Amino acid sequence: MPQGYRQAYIRLLGFPMSIRITCLLSLALTTLGCGMGSARAGTPLTTVRVASGLANPILVTHAPGDHGRLFIVEQRGKIRILKGGLVLSTSFLDVSTLVSLGGEQGLLGLTFHPDFANNRQFYIDYTNTAGDTVVAKYTASEANPDEADQTGDTILFVDQPFTNHNGGQLRFAPDG
Repeated sequence: MPQGYRQAYIRLLGFPMSIRITCLLSLALTTLGCGMGSARAGTPLTTVRVASGLANPILVTHAPGDHGRLFIVEQRGKIRILKGGLVLSTSFLDVSTLVSLGGEQGLLGLTFHPDFANNRQFYIDYTNTAGDTVVAKYTASEANPDEADQTGDTILFVDQPFTNHNGGQLRFAPDG
């Protein structure tokens, strides 16, 4: 590994895994010449499977301050947790009966409240069985933080005229 990249990698070790993966992928692509760097013959790029048994994973994220778990959103309506190198057998949240599935529909977004550690609140974006967009607020279980209460509150409803271009990414602004 070139010295500059090695130093960048060492500095990344204090960041959450999702940030490290994104940054390391960027470094790898730059090294291969896919970014702003120049192409280098013979530079190997390998992949490492970190999870299996997932169905249409579309998002990997983490809760603020929680560096021990990754939350994996499956388009079919489940949020799974990767913890200790294993995908937990029980879903964090299962809204598969609420979502339409196919193409650009399904469970499409997840974000955690900036104060998730204290209020346990998170938000999801999905297309319901009628094909309309729903943003809903849920709460992680107080008894078991690896599971969520299965009943949420609808925050936003959008009547969608078409089945495509549903978006779904949710984020909090820096000011909360």
